[in-house]
Amino acid sequence: MDKEEILRASRRENQNKDIYELEIVNKGQRIGGIIGICVTFALMFAERIILKNGMNYGYFLIVLSACAGLWIYKALKMRKKHEIFLAVLWSVLVVYAAVMVILGFLG
Repeated sequence: MDKEEILRASRRENQNKDIYELEIVNKGQRIGGIIGICVTFALMFAERIILKNGMNYGYFLIVLSACAGLWIYKALKMRKKHEIFLAVLWSVLVVYAAVMVILGFLG
């Protein structure tokens, strides 16, 4: 790719957005994800310790699916071996948690 092709592709990708706005959106999404995970862990703690209920794999499914989504995206974009490995690992954990949730509904 020459310089002009890169500039054209960048302009198309970032049309009507500047770098600062993109950084704000990215940071906001990261903070939102962290807050969501913290709330999920707080609910897990409350249900398990305070209410003395059994393990609710639905909460794990929420957290694991967020992690899996991140690593799948990174693996698709970067195509590095360790990212692909982690994407597969997180995906397996998501499937496990989903099976446990379904078994909880059935049992």
